[in-house]
Amino acid sequence: MGTPAPSANGPPSVPGPVRAGVLRRLAGVVPTAGVLAGLAGAAYWGHATGWDFSPGRAGGPQVNAPAERPRPVVRVTPAGPGAEAPLPGRHVRVEFGSAEEVEAAGIGITPAWASTLTEQVTAAGEVAFDPARVARPSARAGGVTRRVLKAAGDPVRVGEVLALVDAAEVGRAKAEFQQALVQVRLREGARNDVVGARAATSPAAVREAEAALKEAGVRVLAAAQALTNLGLPVGLDDYRAATPAEAGRRLRLLGVEDAAAGADPAGLTANLLPVRSPLAGVVLTADVVAGEGVEAGRALFTVVDPNRVWVTLHVGPEDARRVAVGQKVFFRPDGGAGEHPAAVVWVGTAADEATRTVPVRAEADNAAGALRASTLGRGRVVVREVPKAVVVPHEAVRSFRGKSVVFVQDPGTLGPNGPKTFHARAVRTGGRDDLNTEVLAGLSAGEIVAAKGSGVLLGELTQAAVDR
Repeated sequence: MGTPAPSANGPPSVPGPVRAGVLRRLAGVVPTAGVLAGLAGAAYWGHATGWDFSPGRAGGPQVNAPAERPRPVVRVTPAGPGAEAPLPGRHVRVEFGSAEEVEAAGIGITPAWASTLTEQVTAAGEVAFDPARVARPSARAGGVTRRVLKAAGDPVRVGEVLALVDAAEVGRAKAEFQQALVQVRLREGARNDVVGARAATSPAAVREAEAALKEAGVRVLAAAQALTNLGLPVGLDDYRAATPAEAGRRLRLLGVEDAAAGADPAGLTANLLPVRSPLAGVVLTADVVAGEGVEAGRALFTVVDPNRVWVTLHVGPEDARRVAVGQKVFFRPDGGAGEHPAAVVWVGTAADEATRTVPVRAEADNAAGALRASTLGRGRVVVREVPKAVVVPHEAVRSFRGKSVVFVQDPGTLGPNGPKTFHARAVRTGGRDDLNTEVLAGLSAGEIVAAKGSGVLLGELTQAAVDR
């Protein structure tokens, strides 16, 4: 290939293929140069801004930085005799320049005051019937139910008939009693005849007649006891003077006179056995219908007295130690509008194996029927009540080296102008309620303490202890 000839008007001309190769090399170099230029610009910007990416730098929107919280002056001075100081022998005072600095530090003040403090334990619980006020009456002999007189929800009195059962055992017991009565009369008449003819009768015959009379008397007592065991007590004196026909009429409706009122006596058998309620209350369940066969001892009804109920609370072990018999309880059922008073009657001696809580049983008056069995809710046990306690909000009391500390504003700095000084004071605390803590010693009612933001002062106290 020859050398290109020089042009008359400029540098020598370059053939087309050569120009294309040069352009391709330039195209490969340009992107790399752009990346290097971008990195150089970023380095310059970082150097100028100190690599601060917050808004307001490098032309961004300007945002006012928050003002720094004012730092108070901490003074540590010797404590006087008897002074309650958190540092041994030293008072710590935290001094702000003005009320505005106190407010800017987020500190709020409040006076200590005398108030009724109610210390209590809260726990979940439920309502249940008192087992001593629940009865499940049954028939004392098997048979067939003839009448059911009460249904679920009906009120009942003590001894009121709930149902009538036709039991053959009842008929047999009544027949034996009648036979025993007849035998007594016969033996009594025979004895009288023998005694009346004593001159013509041997002493052995008299003794035999008297023995037979005593034996008949024993049979009457046994027959009467059998009726009593069935719930049909009889008065022997009322039957001894009655004729057999009159005794039979009385025995026919024995124990069911009130339940058979208005019924045709001819249609009633002598086998009727009443099922009566042993207590006054309400029929909770009725598990029998007319014509149903029943067995002796089977529970036919459930009767409850809802006037007094149990409230069982499930208290944590650490709180159960403070609960005692006789303490007041206030229970609020879930969805209920008010609390119901009760009193602790028993504190469990063992924790529940599943929940590890201790059952606490309280008894509540429920004459109005507002509490219903199996209702869940929450209760509170009043374990301590102080009528005049010095209290402060919970957040006013801080813990420092195992001591309770409050920050009291010096009386001389209570005016609107001038510095504001708080000094740390160790106190002895007592009980707590939902909002406040009781101070037993170290603080008087009316003294001003830091409540909100007292953690700021605690930080200064901690720093002073480190620097000391």
